[in-house]
Amino acid sequence: MTKKVVSLISFVLHPVFMTLVGVLIILSFSHLALLPSESRIAIIKIVALTNVVFPLALLPLFYYHKLITGITISDRNERLLPIFLTAGFYYFGYYLLHKYRVPIFLQQYLLAAFICVLMAALIHLKWKISLHTMGIGGVIGLLSVLGYRYQIQLDGLLMLAIIFAGLIASARLYLREHTHSQVYAGFLLGFLVTFSLMVYIN
Repeated sequence: MTKKVVSLISFVLHPVFMTLVGVLIILSFSHLALLPSESRIAIIKIVALTNVVFPLALLPLFYYHKLITGITISDRNERLLPIFLTAGFYYFGYYLLHKYRVPIFLQQYLLAAFICVLMAALIHLKWKISLHTMGIGGVIGLLSVLGYRYQIQLDGLLMLAIIFAGLIASARLYLREHTHSQVYAGFLLGFLVTFSLMVYIN
């Protein structure tokens, strides 16, 4: 029963959802909440398609063609192609938002997400880093930026995200999908890339 609960946590807090979660936070709690509802809905649709739907659609296709042995993709070598393709989808989402000239803050966040996935893909060539903790690390990085750069008080959301980070890390360790170093490295990658890019690059 415990393993089922932990597996459910690992799925619900899957990294493929984290960028969309971050976009929803930006469009709800930052100055971009003032955008027209039609614009916000269009942005959400683009991010949902390129960051969630397209990457998830690869999994049954890869499984059918025996490119992966399971939907969880535990093997490092099996992860390489899906992660690199996911990085391509993330860049496509960023490119669309850049082309339609959405506010730069939102572009920065999508660019940070793309860089995180690309770096994770390159790291996977030699070592298996945790994508789960990378995803929640990016969300915590975003919340930190909103507080540091715009003085938006989101302490409740930040504490909730930190709790989720602990749950995700514990779940991945319990399932023996990662070592402690892989979990910590994933979190630091997501947090540092997101925070530094959004704070120091205009």
